Amino acid sequence: MTEDEILTSKLCRGDTKAYEILFKYYYPKLTLFANRFVNDINNAEEIAGEVFVTLWEKRAMLNKTVSIRAYLYKSTQNRCLNYLKHQKIENLYITYLQKNNLINTCATDIESCYNDKELTVQIKSAIDSLPGKCRQVFIMSRYEGLKYRDIALKLNISTKTVERHMGIALERLRKLLRYMTYMF
Repeated sequence: MTEDEILTSKLCRGDTKAYEILFKYYYPKLTLFANRFVNDINNAEEIAGEVFVTLWEKRAMLNKTVSIRAYLYKSTQNRCLNYLKHQKIENLYITYLQKNNLINTCATDIESCYNDKELTVQIKSAIDSLPGKCRQVFIMSRYEGLKYRDIALKLNISTKTVERHMGIALERLRKLLRYMTYMF
């Protein structure tokens, strides 16, 4: 029996020490693996952490004959793909709102108009806080209406890099604006 098989067997029985050993060994590796997909170390760490939470929650259902290493990497890959799919849906929704002019519509009453202006200031501040390339890609996509392919050609980078910059920008904006709206 390999060390991983022994640890998996102990984990299935609820051994917290085995879980801790697996976590210390695989968490950094899974974080780097996830980062290759999402290109954001904070989200990669979150994804790797979620994989381990699920591992503990479903430990009793683990197949002891399956490689724990393969299980962890496949779980991480699946979570990354779900994350990217969710990002794409958010991007499509934002585009829909912009195309239908639903974002920039200012309400008729004075208080709502003031709140809209405050929100606009917060959004501009959040965009200004983005790293240079992310900000440039975001502005070209959202405000200039360029497609990812056109942005890639203008900046002499790959379309995949444009997608990654947009993913990073949207994730950071979501976090910043979530915090700002609580203050609002």
